[in-house]
Amino acid sequence: MMDVPSDPGSDDPEVQRSFDEAIALMKDDPLSTEAVSHLRTCIGKGCTAAMVRLGVALTDGDECQREESIELFRKAADAGDSSGMRNLAYCYAIGLNCERDKAKGASLYERAAEMGNAAAMCNIGVMYDYGNGVEKDFGKAFQWYQRSAEGGNTRGMTNLGEYYMWGRGTEKNLSKAEMWLSHSGSPRAEYRLAEIYLDELGDSEKGMEHLRRSAEGGYSRALYRCGAMIEPVDRAGAIEMYTKAALKSNRDAIARLEALGEPVPESSMSKRRRKS
Repeated sequence: MMDVPSDPGSDDPEVQRSFDEAIALMKDDPLSTEAVSHLRTCIGKGCTAAMVRLGVALTDGDECQREESIELFRKAADAGDSSGMRNLAYCYAIGLNCERDKAKGASLYERAAEMGNAAAMCNIGVMYDYGNGVEKDFGKAFQWYQRSAEGGNTRGMTNLGEYYMWGRGTEKNLSKAEMWLSHSGSPRAEYRLAEIYLDELGDSEKGMEHLRRSAEGGYSRALYRCGAMIEPVDRAGAIEMYTKAALKSNRDAIARLEALGEPVPESSMSKRRRKS
């Protein structure tokens, strides 16, 4: 996911007015001619947030528009905009509208992170976590996750909580893991909290509470685990859970549906691959 500025970051009344009007128009049509015109007016006055916002809008456009999106991110990055830098990093990391270059993506993520972008701090942490574009280094991943979490990034909080939970890149500390996962509150964080209470602390009441929250948030591992727990007494309910998880490409859920002789739905990921 890319940064999508919602504020022009400018004291110029004309820039503020044009930016706000563009955002309102883009709700109905991201590439509205009038909206694009307003953003170009802002760009003409040096508004980097408008460069980034227009760049995001153009990422799914025609070939010329996609090329311009990269140039807009680069222009914003060169002007010192961390969101422009992070979005450019994202494009290189996954090969969006440019040739894929994980090393360049990692370098740009790190530059955006050093500029104070908390989301980029998490991104470069992930790069070190998996060894994408950089040498795998759990210690550096932990440091970046910590900075990201302290900067208020929810994903950074979840990843930091997992590192404390697993003792990866740092000493295992369930209290700190619980704290950061609770701060995050994401469906993945709720699932990890469920694991801590169910598997580490033996508190089934709290564990099930977090597991339900995670499943309600659509996290596939939680859906599968809930299904497995209720299957002995509620086959229909379990199949419903497995089906929801399978739609999110959860392999365990797909395998269980097959074992039960139930139809396996086509996941959204498979649909995207088929369309492409």
